[in-house]
Amino acid sequence: MSDAATMSMEPKPRVYFEKIGDVEWELHEARLDIYDELKLWDENPRLQTKLPVSGISSEADLEAALQNTGGYENLRRSIDDLGQMEPIYVWRPNDHGKYLVLEGATRVSILRELDRKHLKGIKEGKYRYAKVKILPSHFGEKERAILLARIHVRGTGVRAWGRYIEAKFIHETVVADNGQPALMNVTQMAQYMEKSVSWVQRLRDAYEFGSRFVEHVDDDEAEQLAARHFSTLEEISKAKLIGSQLRDYNNAKHDDLRTEVFDMVKNEVFKEYRDARFLKDFHDDPDKWEQLKSGEKHIASRLAMEVKSNASSVKAKIASLEQQVRRTIERGEVDFNDDDINSLQLAITHMHEQIHPGVRPFRVALKSITQSLSEASMADVKALDKDEMTDFQEALEYFNGLVERHGGVS
Repeated sequence: MSDAATMSMEPKPRVYFEKIGDVEWELHEARLDIYDELKLWDENPRLQTKLPVSGISSEADLEAALQNTGGYENLRRSIDDLGQMEPIYVWRPNDHGKYLVLEGATRVSILRELDRKHLKGIKEGKYRYAKVKILPSHFGEKERAILLARIHVRGTGVRAWGRYIEAKFIHETVVADNGQPALMNVTQMAQYMEKSVSWVQRLRDAYEFGSRFVEHVDDDEAEQLAARHFSTLEEISKAKLIGSQLRDYNNAKHDDLRTEVFDMVKNEVFKEYRDARFLKDFHDDPDKWEQLKSGEKHIASRLAMEVKSNASSVKAKIASLEQQVRRTIERGEVDFNDDDINSLQLAITHMHEQIHPGVRPFRVALKSITQSLSEASMADVKALDKDEMTDFQEALEYFNGLVERHGGVS
């Protein structure tokens, strides 16, 4: 068979048509040498909290950081058994130099590790080449952000970056910085990611809050600490009432409060982010707030249990009853009647007896009757039927008789 015939039997490289942003791009598939033709991206968002504080000196540092990311070992075993299943995305601005790995750095790192492992034997050379999709040279920064958001922010499992990296990526994409305009606005980002605008805004604002925490900690490990406690920081930033105060960065009167809260996070007083949901309850209780400020590790967990226990008390139920009744009426779910009102009135009577020991329930009821009579209208009178008026007049005559018989009241 001739060389020409042999060449004709080789499959042609695939061409992918992918809509990224507002454009459908033509991406050509290729096999590239993992050492000679590919270069890892040192601005890879996934690595921002994994790189050594001292910086990187080689691609070996990047590979070492990738090996510490979540899901690396599972993906390595999969590639070792089955090979690379999905192509990665690469780009270079011209026809010279290596291709930059924009998406798929973990797979490249694994291929390099496996290639160095199998220098001899049946797997020798099996991992030397990576399957890639080549992005055009005019593929811009905005399109890059859309591509990464589509894969890693919308993605799950090994593809997911983690909450802190997602928030940082969103903030850097939608917020202008150092005189440079934002790549896109919040609405566009939400559209490209297929998320709600509020979801994008929440992570944008949470990262801003987290960055203030990094400034407060002010040491080499600050960003790693922010990433580790980001769920707690996010929960704090949206806490009822107190969250908006903490995010009022231009108001100096909240600076001390923010310092106290950041010290709490740094000292790990919150065992998990759910404990931070009770931040306002903690702040409203001076004793609990002082305990949090003490810095005792995970103390917020115990204090949260106390708050939740109190929330199930009779006092808490009474406090929320008015709103529950109002919402029920607005939704038209229940038709309340006189029996329901009488039950509530009896409960009020018992409460008055507890507040004013020795005072008969009649005096409490009389105050209520007196107020009702003083506020009665003609429409109220016309709405009464004959039996109701008869009962009232008889009761009033009986009461007046008691007053006359005992010489009035003192």
